[in-house]
Amino acid sequence: MIYKIAKIIGISCAFCAVAACSDWLEPKPVKGYDQDYDSSAISPENEEYFKSLREWKQIPDLPQTFVWFDSWSGASNTGSESLRALPDSVTIASNWGLHGADTSKFDLSPARKYDMEVMQKIKGTKVVVTFYSRFPGEGLPKSRFPHWYDENGNYIYLGKSSYEVNTNDEELARPAIRRYVEDLYNACIEAGYDGYDWDYEPALGMDAPGGREYTPFYYNRVQQRIFVEELSYWFGREAMNPNRDRGGRPMPEKQLLLIIDGDIGWNYGMGDDWLHYCFDYFILQAYGGGGLQNRVSNVITDCGPSIANGLMTAEDAVKRTILTENFESYASSGGGFLDMSNFIYRGTYGGGALDQQIGGCGLYRVGFDYVGGKWKFLDQGITNMYRIWRERQQAE
Repeated sequence: MIYKIAKIIGISCAFCAVAACSDWLEPKPVKGYDQDYDSSAISPENEEYFKSLREWKQIPDLPQTFVWFDSWSGASNTGSESLRALPDSVTIASNWGLHGADTSKFDLSPARKYDMEVMQKIKGTKVVVTFYSRFPGEGLPKSRFPHWYDENGNYIYLGKSSYEVNTNDEELARPAIRRYVEDLYNACIEAGYDGYDWDYEPALGMDAPGGREYTPFYYNRVQQRIFVEELSYWFGREAMNPNRDRGGRPMPEKQLLLIIDGDIGWNYGMGDDWLHYCFDYFILQAYGGGGLQNRVSNVITDCGPSIANGLMTAEDAVKRTILTENFESYASSGGGFLDMSNFIYRGTYGGGALDQQIGGCGLYRVGFDYVGGKWKFLDQGITNMYRIWRERQQAE
């Protein structure tokens, strides 16, 4: 599909590593569009701009600008409803909120499908889906995965005994978890998402109906480990490793992002037997902006087993850590978002010194930052983060 653009406004973001453009591109964000795409042809100038934008977003270890979008309709081109009104520099946008009459986050309206494809194919922005996965079947649409529902349309797992749901017997638990993750992958592929963001929040009381005994992926360490293992065959950095024994699982159609947000580096962290190195990003809900140094330090500690086994480094842990602010609460003041955008982790690990820029920053409920047709804090945070990134690249 050839996309058409009526008008391009603004100038490019920080493509400093794109050699052909490094002499004229500045580390500043691009605004969204004030008009929709129409039948006008893309000019050669604009075609080159978007090509450079997509290439820039593929730079290894580029800090990420991540946003959760909760009011996504795609119907009107505003920052409160459409992804394409986001600054071009945004690298990952997540469909977080529930949407009216839609039965799930996988039943996308034509307007949202179009909006998502514009972001992916023109801007090179990854679009992922966020939701709780607390037990097998949760979040999948009934229309395509009826085996997770009873005759009344309720999750079958919530109708079972607590032992069946919360079993520590791996032989009983793994088949259902394996099927759930494969269904989750297929649902993401069918909907067109670029990955999955697991909303992992055991410390905040986000239990499934029935309580902790019906929330095994949060509290049952055996099932939690199995869930992450199964995810790693379909999502994340190791999913398409040709040298990996897949145990009869087919190779994924394409590689999708594996992201986790919530209680990471805080309270209920990742267990020692998690495959930490398989995750692309750890997104910290660092709401209020306090304790950033400790939160990031705790992520490094969480990843200790993978670091000790040589599967990743402490620097990798920082590069994969994204700090986010809650604009449901802090949109008027910005909270700690601008501090996050300037954050560089300086500490020690294993006897060595660390001096590593954070892996990214972002906003929960980003639409609250869109005021009067402008992004109030998001633009400034993007500029801060990529200015630091560019300066550090040039200093090497």
